[in-house]
Amino acid sequence: MWPLQQLVQFRAVYEHDSLSAAARALGMSQPALSHSLGKLEARLGGALFQRHTRSLRPTDLARALYKQAGRVLDEVAGLDLLVTRFHEGRSGVVRIGCGPFAPDILGQSLAGPLRREGSSIRLDLHADQFDALQEGLYAYRYDFLVYDRPQLETLADQADTVVQPLRHLPLRAVAPAAWVREQKAPVTEDPVAAQAFMARMPWALPRVPVDYRQRLAPWFQTLLEQRKGAEYQMAAISSCLALCRAGQAVTVAPDLLIEADIASGHLVTLPLDTGVRVDVSACRLRSHPLSDAAARVWQLLVKSGDSPWR
Repeated sequence: MWPLQQLVQFRAVYEHDSLSAAARALGMSQPALSHSLGKLEARLGGALFQRHTRSLRPTDLARALYKQAGRVLDEVAGLDLLVTRFHEGRSGVVRIGCGPFAPDILGQSLAGPLRREGSSIRLDLHADQFDALQEGLYAYRYDFLVYDRPQLETLADQADTVVQPLRHLPLRAVAPAAWVREQKAPVTEDPVAAQAFMARMPWALPRVPVDYRQRLAPWFQTLLEQRKGAEYQMAAISSCLALCRAGQAVTVAPDLLIEADIASGHLVTLPLDTGVRVDVSACRLRSHPLSDAAARVWQLLVKSGDSPWR
């Protein structure tokens, strides 16, 4: 094992070309530094410096060692930074179990705040059915869940859970603006015309649990039954939106994910009530203390004021 302190001292001597200057920079006496350098030379079995007037001239061994020692010390500094960031809650992996709409919303809501504070936290977002997510939470595979609040309130041990409401998200019917411009009927103003328009167009919908389908507005349920489902059944709402942006399908989405598209004129919302409103909430177990990184992400989600979730 190489003594790191000796490598630090060697690098200082190499860069200052002087024992006295290096000793001052390191905050130690020149005899102590000279003794430490001698021990390193003994370990290496060769001289590192040759005296040249008032400066030190590095040997070939010193030049080779300087390059390698620099890489080693930089790696050690990186480890120190990693540990510091971990304890400050700015590093580590945070595992979150999600409902069908949460991954896209979480990614969009957290990316900006984490980037602005220079965080190296990694998010592992896993969407699944609620029963599987519940099992994962109690098995400590997830730091916490982000799901619809009514479902979270059915968790087995409510005394052990902390449920934090985040946002109430109605899902809106969305269509490519180019398709709407081609229509002679006022589909952006008249719900009857909008329903007729939806009936003619291909749909892209995310896969959702049965309880979500039971909340659909009557017109939505009727159309789904008549069409025998959507033409594009996607794993995530972002995939549905990608098809919609490409002018391939209509879909449903919360305002948070389509604000920029509406403002730019690429997508248009229709005057239809889908009947689905997601009360997005976060849930963690009191018996499972959060890591610093997970606690930081939790704080970003639930903080008041200008939080993107509010």
